[in-house]
Amino acid sequence: MKPDATSILSFINSADKTFVIPVYQRNYSWSAEECGKLFEDLLDSMKTGKRHYFGNIVFYAKETNAWAGYSELILIDGQQRVTTTMLLLAAIRDVEEDEVKRARITNTYLLNRNSDTKERVKLKQIESDRDIYESIINGEFDESSDSNAGRNYKTFKRLIRESGVKTDDILNAINNLEVVALDLKLNENKERTESPQIIFESINATGKPLSTADLLRNYLLLGIDDSEQERYYKDYWLIIEKGIGDANISDFINKYLIMKIGDNVNKNTEYAEFKKYLSKNNIDAIDALKDLAHYAKYYGWIQEPEKAKDFDKKVSLQLENLRELKTASMAPLLLFLLEKADDDAVIGFNSDELLEALFVLESWAFRARVVGALTSGAFNTITSTSLLNNLKRATEDDYHNQIKFELSNYRTYDIWPNDDDFMEAFKKYNFYKNYNKYVQRKLENAVSNDHHNWRPDSIEHIMPETLSADWKKRLGENYSEIHGEYLHMIGNLTPLNMTDNIINSNDPFSVKLPQYKSSSWKLTRDVYDDFKDAENWGVAEINSRAENLAYKASKIWFGPMQRERQIEADVKKKTDDFRRILAGKLACETIFHIKYTKGENDNGHLIDAKMRIEVINDKPRFIVMAGSRIFPYALEGVKPTFEDKIRKCGWHDEVVLEEDINIFESPSAASCFAVGGSSNGWTWWMNSNGETLDEIVAGDLERSYEE
Repeated sequence: MKPDATSILSFINSADKTFVIPVYQRNYSWSAEECGKLFEDLLDSMKTGKRHYFGNIVFYAKETNAWAGYSELILIDGQQRVTTTMLLLAAIRDVEEDEVKRARITNTYLLNRNSDTKERVKLKQIESDRDIYESIINGEFDESSDSNAGRNYKTFKRLIRESGVKTDDILNAINNLEVVALDLKLNENKERTESPQIIFESINATGKPLSTADLLRNYLLLGIDDSEQERYYKDYWLIIEKGIGDANISDFINKYLIMKIGDNVNKNTEYAEFKKYLSKNNIDAIDALKDLAHYAKYYGWIQEPEKAKDFDKKVSLQLENLRELKTASMAPLLLFLLEKADDDAVIGFNSDELLEALFVLESWAFRARVVGALTSGAFNTITSTSLLNNLKRATEDDYHNQIKFELSNYRTYDIWPNDDDFMEAFKKYNFYKNYNKYVQRKLENAVSNDHHNWRPDSIEHIMPETLSADWKKRLGENYSEIHGEYLHMIGNLTPLNMTDNIINSNDPFSVKLPQYKSSSWKLTRDVYDDFKDAENWGVAEINSRAENLAYKASKIWFGPMQRERQIEADVKKKTDDFRRILAGKLACETIFHIKYTKGENDNGHLIDAKMRIEVINDKPRFIVMAGSRIFPYALEGVKPTFEDKIRKCGWHDEVVLEEDINIFESPSAASCFAVGGSSNGWTWWMNSNGETLDEIVAGDLERSYEE
């Protein structure tokens, strides 16, 4: 690769060359401000005569038919500068009144004289920029159209006119813009001396950063033969862009990659991680493009649930519920579930089962948010990695039950709040700040015979946001404290539509109450029905209504299944054989294992845990043994009472236990610790013959009854 310093005009002034921006390059993105700065540099050059460095242009020649009369140069870098220069030249031409000069600019720089009519435009743009750009070059631009190229073209025309500078002088100044042209030539074996992909990535490392979407588009399309690049770009990548929007592609890639490898991905390293994933799984560029386009459809459903209506209207509504709960981190899990439900080859998981799974996720997420049971980081980890990895091990016909089990029995045992905790938090939660219209809609559907997807136009504060003298008097001397504590609680909020015609929300309760009677919302009509005999609206009334709504909420957003610990306790009470078996055959004699890789990428964590069972003080203990290799972040989320004991143990860099951990009272507690996520220990722990603990205990119980 030999660099050649030349002016930008000399580079593009060639009758036998056409420049091609490959499909993997990003859209034209120069701003009007950047164009203004370039024009200032040109004016400065006119005064000083100094040359300005305009950057690098990296290209390689595409093999073309000798009869074509021209060669195509593929631009690896510098396409933004070349496009801007062409727009400036078009603006100069269209401001110039001399027809001879106009024709000279067109034929020297903008069109290729040696090409036929179809291929005359000297710079071939990617499809998204092509129509506007070619209309400018061909003198057919619609001034009312809105595009980045069009705006910059109009900016240049304005600056030229305002400057009063002759067009010849501007052309001379452009000739002082110096570029370094680097040609990736072929060697004698017709092999490229430098890899366009490596050059592209090295340029990105030092220049204006490209998004993950830009880098991945380049990587995948450069992995396809030049003659096929445009076809695969149109058939797959362009479908992705149009389906989910260019601005969402990088986020989609992040969620797709998490779904595939089962591990969180840092946005700063996701491009490298994606290449590792493809390499490790021997996935070529074409298959990767096809799979991305396939999953982009489901990402589009998640972002815009209405798009899922053709698949299933109820699923569409349920996706909208999750979107309103701001559950973006669920996207990897949802991609997995939506694809399974839409795949005819998957038996046992259709739209009905998917709907059940989405109901579970909604109920859990809402309860957890209201109670504040999880940090955002823990919520993200559970939904995007732990739960997803466990589902991959489950059978398709049991996904929704598996989700319910995993969330009910996560290692901290409290991520899905029970009815008492949820109802108490629900009554006090500030719903005016978060989830207000969502909650009112769900409650309305629960109390009304008409199930719909309305959104209230506004939310009425029964005790108003601004207290009148009458309200202060009726609330009593502590009105300020009462107002501050109860204003935004669910018991004081009710939905309204414009047709409800509540004129003055600061009116006394006795004036407002009759207006609720004719509301289109049953929730609001119920305020009248339930409190028509109340003289005032205060703490007692708000609490009474909140209690009633909280009970209804506990039925809408249902709670967890019976905890595994409770189930185990029930089993122990029902049979005396359980302890006998544990104290006999299983206790101390059998070593159980869990061995698998958590996360499918190169940074996946090998779990290689050993467990034995002992009876201590007449109670079984499930001991994770010294030498076990456990998930590196197993300490996260473990109850504080466990942490002190665990931290007394030594840890190697490879996260191997140096001492036995004997604090676990159930096999699932032990397995959750080992794998760093929810797991059913009865089915995860296996002996050397591959039998699960559940199978062994069940078999021994059956034999003991026969005896």
